[in-house]
Amino acid sequence: MDSNPFIHVGNGGLAAGREDVFRGIVRLAAIAAALLLLTILAVTRSEAAFSATTDNPGNSFSSGTVVLTDDDGGATAMFTATGMSPGNPIVECITVTYSGNLLNADIKMYGSTTGTLDTYLDMTVEEGTGGSFGDCTGFTPASTIFNNTLENYATTHTNWASGLNVYTATVNPQSRTLRFTIDVQNNPAAQNDSSTATFTWEAQDV
Repeated sequence: MDSNPFIHVGNGGLAAGREDVFRGIVRLAAIAAALLLLTILAVTRSEAAFSATTDNPGNSFSSGTVVLTDDDGGATAMFTATGMSPGNPIVECITVTYSGNLLNADIKMYGSTTGTLDTYLDMTVEEGTGGSFGDCTGFTPASTIFNNTLENYATTHTNWASGLNVYTATVNPQSRTLRFTIDVQNNPAAQNDSSTATFTWEAQDV
C-alpha cells in the first residue's frame, strides 16, 4: 500500500479528483457572479432612490438699442458758405439726440474733408443746450470740445476711437446742441480756394 495519501493510482482516482476541482471552480464562479449581480442591483437601486431634479424654464433674452439722430432735416448741410472773408465767421448749430435704451453710451464726433481750404479754416465747436439746426438762438455753451483748423479736425478725429467726446447719455432721450464757428484765416493762400466737410456723430455702448 502506498504511504503517500496525496498520490492516487489509477484512472478512476485521477478523474474523480479533476471532477472535484472543476466543481469547486464552478461553485466559486457562480458565487462571484451572484455577488456581482447583487452589487449592480444595489447601486442601480441606490441611484434611483436618491435621484432628484429641478429646472428653471421660460428664460428669454433680448438685445438693447443704440439710437442716435440729429435735427438736420434729412441730412441737410449745416454750411453752404461762399465768398468767405477773414473776420466774418459763420455760425451754425445742430442738435444731436440719443434715444437708445442702453444708457451710459458715449457719443463722439469725427469727420473728413476734401479740398485744400480746410488748412485755412479755423473752427471752434462748443457743446451745450438750447438752439437747433440752423438757429443758435438760446444756445448756452457748456464746454468747448474743439478749437483748431478744419484740416486738423479731419486728420486727427477720423473714427469713433479717435473722435471728440461730445457727451455720455445717462437718460433716454438726451440731447446736446453743438455750435460751430468757422472763419477763414487772413492768409493770401486762402483766396479762391474751397473745401467740403462731413461731420459724423456716433454712439457706442462700451
